[in-house]
Amino acid sequence: MKNIFSSIIVKKGLVTLFLIFIYVLGSRLTLPFVNVNSRDYLGGSTAYLAFSTALTGGNLRSLSLLSVGLSPWMSSMLLWQMLSFSKRLGISSLSIEVQDRRRMYITLFIAIIQSLAISLNLPIQPIFSSTLIILMNTLLLIAGTFFLVWLSDINAINGIGGPMVILLSSMVLNIPQDMIETFKVIQISYTSILLLVLMGVAFTYIVSILYRARYRLPLHKVGLHSRFKRYSYFEVMLNPAGGMPYMYVMTFMSLPTYVLLLLHSLFPENPIYMELSNQYKMGEALWIYLYIAILFLFSIAFAFVNMSGDQIADRMKKSGEYIYGVYPGEETSRFINRLVLRFSIVGGIINVIMAGLPMLLVLHDEKLLRVAMIPGLFLMLNGMIFSVKDEVKALRLNETYKPLI
Repeated sequence: MKNIFSSIIVKKGLVTLFLIFIYVLGSRLTLPFVNVNSRDYLGGSTAYLAFSTALTGGNLRSLSLLSVGLSPWMSSMLLWQMLSFSKRLGISSLSIEVQDRRRMYITLFIAIIQSLAISLNLPIQPIFSSTLIILMNTLLLIAGTFFLVWLSDINAINGIGGPMVILLSSMVLNIPQDMIETFKVIQISYTSILLLVLMGVAFTYIVSILYRARYRLPLHKVGLHSRFKRYSYFEVMLNPAGGMPYMYVMTFMSLPTYVLLLLHSLFPENPIYMELSNQYKMGEALWIYLYIAILFLFSIAFAFVNMSGDQIADRMKKSGEYIYGVYPGEETSRFINRLVLRFSIVGGIINVIMAGLPMLLVLHDEKLLRVAMIPGLFLMLNGMIFSVKDEVKALRLNETYKPLI
């Protein structure tokens, strides 16, 4: 028993379970002076925003303190990565502390927009001044977002999985409820549900194979004996972006909805904002086509986030590794970037086929929206689970080494 609890995996796992308990508890704390029985809020976008926030650690259905989730933080990470591609801004040359501080400023700005948009559209009980209640709920929602960011950082240091555990917990708690409600609305038969389950198992198997598919490029290392060369290689995933594009595309596409809701609340006499919100609503043709296009673009962008040619070439140069026939340094960087680009396009096509094309069914019947989202959820879940599994595997490998003394 003593050996079990001395394992670093068990220790980190217990910390993660404790943090999940705190998250679940916080997601059940309802905002004050809000009528939780009302469902007529957020300008009719409740179902869409509730679904999208569930993918980012939020819980908009229960109108809790953590309703916004990690969406502002994820949006700020996305914007920061986009800005980092520009060498003119010189972001990569900034210190880590400065970069973290500026990312938090962006997170705060986005959290204010989303929290204020939600607070202005909540069904408030007129007990005190409505302005005071809106201000208090906005501050609580902002605080809830930063609490989740802090909780994710604590889990990344002392637990397993980092922020992905929060996202997984949110999906497990909220997505099944959405699926059950959808099946009730479309009145699907038990045979069809069983068929969907079998398709889900087959889809999970296919996604697992695609996730593990690798292209290996032999590497040469200075001083390495020839008989060990077959163990030295550089790997590129068939889908280098993994499940990240789907996760971030939902966050990215929910931002305009929050902005339009906020503008409509501030300027109710101007009908254009509500009209734009209705046109952009999840399930509409404009939203679906944008979703498919952005999913493909994010598949390419996040491939370079996960595998930067400059960083890999610099690391290879310092460790004395090189690709046969390619000069170290800038030429190696260009070679790797071209390789990543080819596989990112392949990965983008895979993501569009698996998570994008099913959305076209919604053009036929809007009730099929959440059913059409299931393949994307499987992509996202598989990516998260494999990432957590790889982290646990690394921790187990670290425990195999015994001290000499």
